[in-house]
Amino acid sequence: MEFWTGSASEVRHLRDSWGNQVEWYDARLARAERYEVMTEIDVAGQTYAVLTSADTADPHPYLFRYSLTEGAPLLVPIEAEEEWDQAADAFVTWLDTRHT
Repeated sequence: MEFWTGSASEVRHLRDSWGNQVEWYDARLARAERYEVMTEIDVAGQTYAVLTSADTADPHPYLFRYSLTEGAPLLVPIEAEEEWDQAADAFVTWLDTRHT
């Protein structure tokens, strides 16, 4: 992965194509979960979605890497700590620039 230099941009691939909700099948729990799309951010050519649970009152955002596969979104949990840190830092920077 390319090293993130602090530039992130908001994109709208999921929201423009599928609306404000997406569904992700959690293989560990063997069930589908629905999420609200909070924002989508491109970081060094990789796109991330910041999601909140649509089914529970859990206020915590979840960060997924995503791509479009055969016209459908493929959401993947971020497992590498360095990648998660880069995406989370980009999200925080995005929040700071838009909400201060």
